[in-house]
Amino acid sequence: MVDTRDLKSRGPCARASSILALGTKFKRVCDTCRKPFFSYVLKTIYISDNMEKYQGVKFLHRQSKTTFSYDQRLQNLNHWAYLFSQLGLAPVHEGGAYGNHSYRTGKTSFVITKSAMIPGKILKSEDYCHVVAFEEQSATIIFEGMFPPSSESFLHLALYQSLPHINSILHGHCSPFNDHAEALNISVTKKFYDYGTPELAQSALDLVDQTTLFFILKDHGFVALGEDINSAGKLTLNYFSKLISLLSLD
Repeated sequence: MVDTRDLKSRGPCARASSILALGTKFKRVCDTCRKPFFSYVLKTIYISDNMEKYQGVKFLHRQSKTTFSYDQRLQNLNHWAYLFSQLGLAPVHEGGAYGNHSYRTGKTSFVITKSAMIPGKILKSEDYCHVVAFEEQSATIIFEGMFPPSSESFLHLALYQSLPHINSILHGHCSPFNDHAEALNISVTKKFYDYGTPELAQSALDLVDQTTLFFILKDHGFVALGEDINSAGKLTLNYFSKLISLLSLD
């Protein structure tokens, strides 16, 4: 059951990983850091932070260039990354955000959010990088960009390799999705695995087929797949809308 309570004085220093609120927006000051923040009145849904603590990238990686080429899709990807962070679908924490997003550029290459990326409304290309290759012998991801790619790059790589019709992957975290997966008819992987591991990626491959577009990594987060970025984003919002309707009936 999702905890629903009247809003108290909480802000960006609160332990809740995200706050989803229904009502009127207003400005408040955090009790802990005294910084102003916007919140809402009426009903508030607190999504507890029960995810594995972020410890950085767990795979070998090698930078080939400090810059990479991109097109208008990067602006679009940034739009969805920021929107997810604002909706609590990829909650921001002190070391980044609980989410990672990408679009395909080749058979096994893709542009993806950097490790520990905090989404911003204004696009900054240094927040992203281009995974250009994977060296199987050394299990090393080769990338272009200023910073290493997302810790879940193995997951994105595995899905792009197995699903040639998929051109975008949006991965976020929302505890109510996990809690209500059955009611929402969302497929869930069989077993929990730590983030950023080949085992987690393999668990996704064991679940998906050519028709799977939205699923949950057990006790972890959701994954949306699309033929393009907007398709994956809108699909997530569709499930999110169903979740809100379900919670409103609780």
